[in-house]
Amino acid sequence: MKPSVFAGLFLTFPLLITTATADSAARGETVENSDIEVVLVTGVRIHDQMVLEPSQVAHTGLDNSDLMRMFPGGNRNANGPLTRISQYRGLIGAQNNVLVDGAGYSADCPNWMDTPLSSIPQSLTESVTLYRGLASVKTVQEGLGNGIAVRSRNGGFAAAEDWAAYGNATAGYGSNASAWNASVFSGWHNDRNWLDVAASVDRGDDYGFDGGTVAATEYDRSHYRFGYGGRLGGADLALRAAINRTGNAGTPALPMDMRYLDSEQYAFEFNAPAGPGTLHFSVDTLSVDHVMDNFTLRPVPLNKKGKPTFRESAPLGDTDALQLSYQIERGVLDWEFGLDGKWESHDHPVADPTNAEFFIDNFSRIERDRLGVFATATWTASGWDLEAGLRYNRVEMDAGEVGGNLAIPPMSPMFVQQERLDKLAAEFNAADRARSDDQWTGVFKASRDLGENLRLNLGLGRKARSPSYQERYLWLPMSATAGLADGWTYIGDLDLVPETSLEATAGLDWSFGGLRLTPEVFYRDISNFIQGTPSTNMTANQFAMMATGRPPLQYGNVDAEQYGFDMGYEWQLDEYLLLRGTLSYVRGKRTDVKDNLYRIAPLTSVAELMYLREGWFVSLESVAAARQDRVADYNAETESAGWGVLNVRAAVELGDTFDLGLGVENLFDKVYRDHLGGYNRVRESDVPLGARIISMGRNLYLKLNAKW
Repeated sequence: MKPSVFAGLFLTFPLLITTATADSAARGETVENSDIEVVLVTGVRIHDQMVLEPSQVAHTGLDNSDLMRMFPGGNRNANGPLTRISQYRGLIGAQNNVLVDGAGYSADCPNWMDTPLSSIPQSLTESVTLYRGLASVKTVQEGLGNGIAVRSRNGGFAAAEDWAAYGNATAGYGSNASAWNASVFSGWHNDRNWLDVAASVDRGDDYGFDGGTVAATEYDRSHYRFGYGGRLGGADLALRAAINRTGNAGTPALPMDMRYLDSEQYAFEFNAPAGPGTLHFSVDTLSVDHVMDNFTLRPVPLNKKGKPTFRESAPLGDTDALQLSYQIERGVLDWEFGLDGKWESHDHPVADPTNAEFFIDNFSRIERDRLGVFATATWTASGWDLEAGLRYNRVEMDAGEVGGNLAIPPMSPMFVQQERLDKLAAEFNAADRARSDDQWTGVFKASRDLGENLRLNLGLGRKARSPSYQERYLWLPMSATAGLADGWTYIGDLDLVPETSLEATAGLDWSFGGLRLTPEVFYRDISNFIQGTPSTNMTANQFAMMATGRPPLQYGNVDAEQYGFDMGYEWQLDEYLLLRGTLSYVRGKRTDVKDNLYRIAPLTSVAELMYLREGWFVSLESVAAARQDRVADYNAETESAGWGVLNVRAAVELGDTFDLGLGVENLFDKVYRDHLGGYNRVRESDVPLGARIISMGRNLYLKLNAKW
């Protein structure tokens, strides 16, 4: 039987069951007959928020990478084990706003090795919230996508005056890649203060599949978090610090791997009553020091003549952010006004460690600053719950002068490459590199009950995003493309204009007996969508042809549309048996020419059947994707076959303190290629160069959790 047929069976299985009959009890966030905290909120919406609460015995394996799949419309692009980029309804990366404890994380690596989604390990994650559909203008500061809020473990304030200790410790091992992790979270609190500290370690070797190993997939990360919260009168304040120390970590879909990545983020938050409303103020600062190369974790690449080309890069970046808002809740009509800002700086030099003369100033003294103001109103009228929001952003960008030395002797026939580089640099340096954009966004949402167990949700919005610094300032053909990972080199365009979209959504929240469904459809019309287009810069074309054998793509503005359907469901089959899951489909294509958008997830299903008793549970989980044959011609994207895997998970209480979790992922050791997995860039791997990366084979894992 072909893989696409298997995928079809996996995809139709949850639909056949959920449409057969409907009975038993309604959903709950934690099943009452067990002290084990398991995830029961995957696809069911609480207003416009969908909350995923990882248990103390984490309900997945050893990493945080695939949680997005548990949301309707959610997915992730996988460029490496620690390099997962959020995808929601076909929009990826900077299109989505990812916040950890209210603070944004700006990836400094020009190829997004340090993605926001990967900035906190699973063992220290308390919850993940997706703002489904059209999020408010407060939640999505910039981008056509949506908001994702991650919360770290936190004890919060206690109910009593006396101090009390709390905490959690975990240790886990996975057979595939000999992966292991350990974490500890501990704190003290009373009704006026809380103080906690946390640390985690994650290690893993190259992972395997039935028939080989995927090279450059090892990883090494340590993570530390500190926090304090206090109450001053009626005001609450919080201080937080997050320190990440990543060592060697592979990214086989990218041209380099991480040798190390050190980041430190510090945040302050203040909430207080003020007059008739509540004042919120927060600031955070992020600093990233990063080194990557193409020779530590992989065989050094060879040029067209078979000679090794050693490359090393040391990006540096800083980001400062501010949020200030004032909320007035009057019951009938609630208002919120605010301003927020984000100030980024980036540098990206490229060197050859075997030749001191070689250097390229790929990005130099980049500045990208955004300052925005917004207002939202929520009210009730004629049975409708309504929300309207308006935002204005000013985005200003600039870049320093660039240049480079390819260390080619002047008498060499290859010296023409140096002359082309010098010409491109001179043109870039002579241009006016300062740019500013004005963005207007607005959202209107309406929701009402159509019956006792049926609710209608409607949304209409306009969103905007200015070019990233890679899209605007990439002056030399290179693949520093914020994790695009398509194997092409790109150049930027100083004159790009912001993307804008008009989006409409319509959904239902429907429950009948023990069955609950949340289907939703959406349509998004995008003007000036930014993607690769054929380059018209002859100097850049000649440079790329000599270096790689094919011309570069140039970021350009095109027109596009995206539409689709996604649904979450939960069905309490009887007192102990629960079926839940998600089903997601998105279609993305250009409307100015006949072509598809790149790296769009195919029809995807996650279905889980859980048997839960007091003190233990066991579940079967099906994860499947259909064939993706609607691929982008502009960058020669290849089609992918459908696939489906089965995971088995279980947990049991061991007294009042310990829980034991265990499971088998990819039970039948299926060899498959996820469409969002990228293409292999590593020589001497068991995956051919340029082929879509094979996903992990069978993995047996064991996790021990202690809580106090």
